[in-house]
Amino acid sequence: MKLLQMKYFQTVCRYGSITKAAEELFVSQPTISFCIKELEEEFGVKLFHRRHNRLQLTVEGTFFLDKINYILQSVDALTSQMKNMGNNRNHVKIAVPAMISTFLFPQIFNAYTERYPDLELEMLETGSLQARKLVDANSVDLGITILDSAVEDAYNVVPLVKTELVFCVSKNHPLANCKSISFKQLADQQIILFKADSYQNIYIKRAFSEVGVQPNILLYSSQLYTIKEFLSYGNVGAFLYRQVAEMDDDLVCIPLDNSIIQDIVLIWTKSGSLYSDAENFIQFAKHFEYK
Repeated sequence: MKLLQMKYFQTVCRYGSITKAAEELFVSQPTISFCIKELEEEFGVKLFHRRHNRLQLTVEGTFFLDKINYILQSVDALTSQMKNMGNNRNHVKIAVPAMISTFLFPQIFNAYTERYPDLELEMLETGSLQARKLVDANSVDLGITILDSAVEDAYNVVPLVKTELVFCVSKNHPLANCKSISFKQLADQQIILFKADSYQNIYIKRAFSEVGVQPNILLYSSQLYTIKEFLSYGNVGAFLYRQVAEMDDDLVCIPLDNSIIQDIVLIWTKSGSLYSDAENFIQFAKHFEYK
């Protein structure tokens, strides 16, 4: 039994006619007829009843059609995947949370492209939680996110860098001289948070809830530039990673009384397969050192 024979048989079943199948496949009718005969002789069964110039599947033919439909669908899917691999050579797509992309991804990008100039890295900027969903859906090759127990259980992981979440204000904010601060002290402060699919939001809101405080959230934003603009007015604060805040001399980083240290990691799915370029990037990431 050959794939071509299966394809011929499937087409005959679709039209119920050898003549129409031959026209669809651009082959002669005797070629199709001979193919069907070969299959019947190989299996020792009749695949069709010939009635009133029309072909009707036998029980055995119906069973055979069901099986080859699955096989041919799998072959088509494999063909598509292999072609995609060919088209995606020298290309790796990575989902990166906005705040992480500001300080970490440029270093990774520059170091990797310097070593592998022929490879193209594509960054899809999104929230940390959305990055995980994109990895699950195979919409990206890799993702960067914050490590937690759910990530450890669901994905392959490579640690990239540790970061600290700090409360940031402008130099003229009333809290600018604080050496540290607690979530209770922030009860009446106007706060800007990243958009809803940011992992930081979940963590921060949980921390407020644990001390019985309802945060006064002024704005949700995914744009770091917008957040810094609001901070410059001196009446609002935001939670940022220390590496991000220290990039701006106009911001003051106030550590939290109970430090929030988080691990930023590279993730990819435990199921399915990766293109060789993505595998290459993973090996690079294992030896990457943030400076």
